[in-house]
Amino acid sequence: MVIRGHRLATLVLAAVCAAGGASAQGVKTFSAADVINGTKVSREQCAATPRAVFVESFGQGICIRYYLSGPAKGLAPIVFFTGDVLGLDDKGRREVDPGYLTQAPEFIDIASKVWAGRLKAPMIFFGRMGMNGSSGWHGDRRTALEVDVTKKALDAIAAREGATGFHLVGQSGGAMLVPALLAARDDVGCAVIASGPLDFRAFTKAYGITFRTSGARAHYDPMADVAKIAPKIAGDGGSRLFVLTDPKDRAVPAKFQAPFVTALEAAGGRPAQIFTDGRDKDHHALIEKALFVAGECVAEVSDADVVRHWQGRAGDDLPR
Repeated sequence: MVIRGHRLATLVLAAVCAAGGASAQGVKTFSAADVINGTKVSREQCAATPRAVFVESFGQGICIRYYLSGPAKGLAPIVFFTGDVLGLDDKGRREVDPGYLTQAPEFIDIASKVWAGRLKAPMIFFGRMGMNGSSGWHGDRRTALEVDVTKKALDAIAAREGATGFHLVGQSGGAMLVPALLAARDDVGCAVIASGPLDFRAFTKAYGITFRTSGARAHYDPMADVAKIAPKIAGDGGSRLFVLTDPKDRAVPAKFQAPFVTALEAAGGRPAQIFTDGRDKDHHALIEKALFVAGECVAEVSDADVVRHWQGRAGDDLPR
């Protein structure tokens, strides 16, 4: 199942336009076949690829592309994880979100540069496994394999770029990686989750998806990490967590987001949930708002002021 509405194309296009436009001549856009079938990249091929790290997990070697804008040495970049792009059409055949097929590494580099300028912080667009130039199969999303690959890739990126930590932003399916990393790492400053299926076991049950519990393809459920995350967001200089929800979300209804926040609060955590409007017809796309929230968090705006700034805000009401 693809959780639609991430609107990567909108995000990148807006950034390209803000940068004065870019010529598509000679640019090779991402391939539907690569997403549907997956790709393999050797360690040597990965080493020859700009801004890429090779990691091993569950017996697989995965090359992760990342798109960094700004110096990261001695700093904590903002890392963005986009949503899913692979799903099924009306006849049960695999299909790829058409907007994804208009994108290319060159355009994502531009988007990272524009957003780094807007947020006044180094920016990393993280190529999730099987997407955006990273190898592997995107069908293995939201699994133990993707979580472990992402953890190891961030370690490798930190070592290469000299980063002292990270701020994390995730939309929809990509939002699932934020709690997993927050639970595992002690160097996360700000974390922003937008439109994520955070009670994932309940989400899979509601949509008739078998919840896998073993091996590399075991599903990841953020609810299982509540006890690890809550002490880290309990205040007193720890991590800060914002959860963005559109109450009218049709792709990931709010009832699959709220239990995670409630459980964190019951465990002593202090998450800040923001109810705000998505830009799309499904009330699901909160990418831009999530990034702006991260920027305010990095700038040390208080939780109360961040919530006040974005609570109930119209979907197209964004800073210019």
